[in-house]
Amino acid sequence: MRSRSTALLSIAAVSGLLLAGCASTAEPEPTSTSAASSVVESSVSEPAAAGERVGADGTELEVWSSIVPDESAAAVLDEPEAGNQWVTVNVAQWVTDEDLSDVDVAPVLRSTEDESFSAEAVSQRSVDVPMTPEKSYTFVWSFQVPEALVDAETLVLCVGSGDEGCSSLAAE
Repeated sequence: MRSRSTALLSIAAVSGLLLAGCASTAEPEPTSTSAASSVVESSVSEPAAAGERVGADGTELEVWSSIVPDESAAAVLDEPEAGNQWVTVNVAQWVTDEDLSDVDVAPVLRSTEDESFSAEAVSQRSVDVPMTPEKSYTFVWSFQVPEALVDAETLVLCVGSGDEGCSSLAAE
């Protein structure tokens, strides 16, 4: 008798859960938002905060984290040139054009302290990653930076060599 009543209670509980699920309102379908609508206007002199999406010329990025300076990068990339240190940035990146890879859209590191400074990104990967438009990719990029400029507060990551689409490495 006891097993029969336990079985009936179990069936009733499952039925109640199923009925409750049917009666609840479903979550609305996610809406697609244009990538451009979430891009923050920014420049080298007025960078967006880390965590905000920036972009220019069909390339976008969002700084997720950085290591300033990154002494562990030398294990993968060798020692930096004399007087320099490695700075590593973890970013999300998007493209709008076809047939691009990660190295085609590698970001550039700039400094608000020294307008003439510009560092090309060095990948810690041994292969190029083909990118699909409107898909998010996470990449780790390293840069050689003169020791005098190694400061997360003054370093700015830009989508290219221009003055647009720049993000601070420091969280605000």
